[in-house]
Amino acid sequence: MSTRTGFIGLGAVGGKLAGNLMNNGVELMVHDLDAEAVAAFTARGALAGGSSAAVMRDCDVVITSLPSPAASEAVLAEMLPEMGPGKIWIEMSTTDADMIVEQAARVAATGGVAVEAPVSGGCHRAATGNISVFAGGDRASFERVLPLLTILGRQVLHTGEVGTASRLKVMTNYLATAN
Repeated sequence: MSTRTGFIGLGAVGGKLAGNLMNNGVELMVHDLDAEAVAAFTARGALAGGSSAAVMRDCDVVITSLPSPAASEAVLAEMLPEMGPGKIWIEMSTTDADMIVEQAARVAATGGVAVEAPVSGGCHRAATGNISVFAGGDRASFERVLPLLTILGRQVLHTGEVGTASRLKVMTNYLATAN
């Protein structure tokens, strides 16, 4: 595995997550539609990826933290041609369980692996790494990305196969709202 990790989506939550990785010595290649967000990271030593496809091509692990399922789908479509054996996509965006299962199947068809890892705790906690990460994917892939996930979140829970993490996040959000 290359030592460089890709990070796509430097918004409210993603920017904080990517910052935690940099603060912990992870070499990052970043991409975002907001050029100022990218510039803030390159000023700190990250490499600018230029496109989602380039980030996936140049990194073995790429993390996405995007604002909507539509944005997630658009970025995945750009990355898919660059995926293959040894490549891992960690989807940290809040997405639909059925959608991530279907997306993971398309990634698997390339020989790559998808791990869903939605977070719970909000922007303020993301900044300090004091969030919970629910990770769905096969156990071997989960263990391979666990060192990154433990930088991103204080509590990391392997929930089972892809789709289970999104379902658990929906339930915990519901319970938090109801209480």
